[in-house]
Amino acid sequence: MIKKKINKKSVLLVFFCVISAFCVLFMPAAAAFGKNIHISILMASDVRVTTVDGFKNGLVEHAKEEGHTFTYTDKNAAGDRKALPGLAEEIIAAKPDIAVAAGGIEADALKDASSGTGIPVIFLSVSSSVNRGIIASMVSSGNNLTGIETNDTQLTAKRLWYISKMLPRARQVFCFHVPSIAPSVESIAIARQTAAELGFELQVAEVESEADIKKAVDSLSRATVDVILQVPAAPVDKALGSIIFPRAMAEKIPIFGYGSNSLDNGAFASYAGSRYANGQQAARLVHKIVNGILPSDIPVETPEKLELIINRSLVEKLGLKLPGRVWSMADQIVDINF
Repeated sequence: MIKKKINKKSVLLVFFCVISAFCVLFMPAAAAFGKNIHISILMASDVRVTTVDGFKNGLVEHAKEEGHTFTYTDKNAAGDRKALPGLAEEIIAAKPDIAVAAGGIEADALKDASSGTGIPVIFLSVSSSVNRGIIASMVSSGNNLTGIETNDTQLTAKRLWYISKMLPRARQVFCFHVPSIAPSVESIAIARQTAAELGFELQVAEVESEADIKKAVDSLSRATVDVILQVPAAPVDKALGSIIFPRAMAEKIPIFGYGSNSLDNGAFASYAGSRYANGQQAARLVHKIVNGILPSDIPVETPEKLELIINRSLVEKLGLKLPGRVWSMADQIVDINF
């Protein structure tokens, strides 16, 4: 039998070649990112500006820490929901390093447009992200998306509870409902159940367009409506300040909303996570993706803090007499004049 001497140097050379090849084939996603990271953001309307501002400002710290430069392309549908799929396709066709959905309907559009591309998508503020099919679960999206789940649908019950404490004489609760939007459907289902438990009568106006909202608004009367409960639906959010609030104010009907946008557009109180803070929180997810973690391996997060905020100035203008204990419940008391 002929024995061959094994050359140790040759073995080591082969070993390092194999390891090098493995690293090239399976290197983390971070290797695909340079120092200049391009992010494309899809917005349904200017209602999302606060959240997007929080996101961009949140990335400033990451830029300082790691030496990255972030550049942005913003695409705004200006309230036209039908334009979102086309804008999402434009974003993905341009192959950004990361695509960002400012809200839920934007996430729906980017999920479809980015399918199969591997482009990471981060959503900044989405309600019912699992139920509407954006992600498979909160632990793992099962796709190229991750982000911030607001829990706004589930918080509908707590908002009604706050209304019962703030306005103990209220019985008639009015909601604008957009049946084509999943969070609105889920919120109304929760509102119906909770309203019955708390002794409220729930009035629901189904709307899809601005014209529908205007028609429903025209019928609002203090004689039949004690309070308006805002549920998450982008068309209603957009119409809150310009269409709904003027009529509600004229009829002295208080609006209970969610987040700073609601307060800025006429809600006397809100209970939710801060939209600005949601954007800041989502900036951490960019940090993780840039450092090689796949979106499917990044659990979807929920707001780190929920806040009850009361606009004292509007409470006074509406002539509301809130029980003393309610003021002590508030995380913030603000004065926004209208």
